[in-house]
Amino acid sequence: MARNYDDVINCIPIYKAALDDDWETAKSIFEKENRNFDAHITYWSETALHIAVGTNSSHRFVDRLVEQIMQTNPQMLLTGNFAGSTPLLYAAKVGNMQGTKLLVESNKEMTQMHNNSGENALEAAANHGRREILLYLLHNTRDVVGEDGTSPFRGPHGADLLSFCILTDFYDIALYLVKKYPDLVPEKSKSNSQQTGLQILAAKSKAFRSGSGFGFWQRLIYSWIPVNREKALESPVKEASQPITTQNPIKASYGLKNSIWSVLQYLAPHIKGIHDSKVKHIQAEELVKGMCSAVLRKVNHASAWDVFGKAIVEAVKHGIHELIEECIHQYPGIVWYEVKGFYLFSLAVKHRQEKVYNLLYQMSGHKAYVVADRQNGENSLHYAGKLAPPHRLNTVTGAALQMQRELQWFKEVEKLVKHSHKEALNNENNTPYMVFTLEHKELLKEAREWMKSTASSATVVAALFVTMTFAAIFTAPGGNSDAGKPIFLREPVFILFVISDAVALFSSSTSVLVFLSVLSSRFAEEDFLYALPKRLTLGLISLFISIAATMVAFSAAFSLVIRDEVNSITVPVILLAAIPVTLFLLLQYPLLVELLRSTYGSGIFYKQNNSLLH
Repeated sequence: MARNYDDVINCIPIYKAALDDDWETAKSIFEKENRNFDAHITYWSETALHIAVGTNSSHRFVDRLVEQIMQTNPQMLLTGNFAGSTPLLYAAKVGNMQGTKLLVESNKEMTQMHNNSGENALEAAANHGRREILLYLLHNTRDVVGEDGTSPFRGPHGADLLSFCILTDFYDIALYLVKKYPDLVPEKSKSNSQQTGLQILAAKSKAFRSGSGFGFWQRLIYSWIPVNREKALESPVKEASQPITTQNPIKASYGLKNSIWSVLQYLAPHIKGIHDSKVKHIQAEELVKGMCSAVLRKVNHASAWDVFGKAIVEAVKHGIHELIEECIHQYPGIVWYEVKGFYLFSLAVKHRQEKVYNLLYQMSGHKAYVVADRQNGENSLHYAGKLAPPHRLNTVTGAALQMQRELQWFKEVEKLVKHSHKEALNNENNTPYMVFTLEHKELLKEAREWMKSTASSATVVAALFVTMTFAAIFTAPGGNSDAGKPIFLREPVFILFVISDAVALFSSSTSVLVFLSVLSSRFAEEDFLYALPKRLTLGLISLFISIAATMVAFSAAFSLVIRDEVNSITVPVILLAAIPVTLFLLLQYPLLVELLRSTYGSGIFYKQNNSLLH
């Protein structure tokens, strides 16, 4: 028979009293209406204790109600809602530490219970990021088999707990679980698409340094800021029997040496954020090592192949080379893991993950094999010829540099594949180069427009500087004598004016010629690899020199003209002249850096580590 929910309306006063921490009102209603303390008062079959605990503020109400329940019938604490969730589950979800401690101390068996979906308080705390409650429950939950035949720390429940800890960035707690319950690692989480913990970690880019996305200054601070590795990796779960020890003098010395950084972290939250990220990265890398070791200790090839392989596939997609390196280091044979006919490094080409692909340089002779795969008529070079995913394409600025990056990928893979693959036809009778041309047709068009637009705008600016600097030398500051010589010819500042004006003229003229050569280019695919980026780089640098030299010439002329009249404004005006130069540098610096790095730098392909697979 369907339940009659009309009584829910009559229970509204109790509901409101629980929300308002008004125990006296609720108690009088319970007594007047002769209701049980665990009566269902909402449509979702929640009790007053569920509501009060869920507020995380009605602490007095919870204290008095639990006291009354313990005097009446302690089993009422275990009453669940429509889904079988106990008040402890509610407390764990909302972060009610006071309520959690009270409930656990009243009935320790609550920590072993789960709702109809199989969720227990441990999983709820981990899933909702309630770190303090999770640590408390870890200390107060026993590793015993429950009614469903599994322990909270083993099987599906344990796998869910581990996966939730990873998803909420509690890597130190996950490491604790892996060390204490190594059998959890190959277990698949039922709440997270049947994935293992290692597979879930492989999708969390920000857990590792390679996915942090730090800028130049952040990377610099990251490399300098000290982290106590021992402290970062110590167990977060303290055992009750653990003795209290005095401070280690080595740790004390470490603290004294790093007191400056501690002060900086306090004054600058941004620095503290970088420090916290570095700690998490250390914990995540150690977690990967622990998980890999736990898998191999089972000496089960099928399990290891499945766990490592699926995790690496996920890591390839997200570019987490640290996880891949560790997996390959502990199980070298996993490089032959196959996905739809392709090995892992062909997937790196497909997803344009250069840091993963760079591992090829660490594989010595193996590199000839991992790119020799072929499926559905396509080989690795066909993959390289396809357009990169949008999120990887947008890692560089402008369509021209995107085209350059795509060409660099194609040329790099072309070096490794065997000659027969370079002209191999796929099912559509297209060679890899034909695939590249077809896939990048629109990008090539956008790159041409971007390059033309940039060159045209810069040409106009450079031409204006040519005009100004050319005319400036014939209208020298102070005028000329009757003999036609400049009046300030013997002044050192005038010599500075002449030199800087000449530099500005020559550099702006160079910039105009370079940008004109860009505009008159054929804009073929190959031109975007070296020719056009080099010309654009030279043109922008010449234009910057021209702007800087022009400002110097202006400052020199200004100081000559008014130095004997208004000395107080000379210095401020000269300082203001630095603003255009600074603005140009700041606004064009990212583009210049990318151009220099991608065209003249070591490139996106390099050797990362000497420790793997020689």
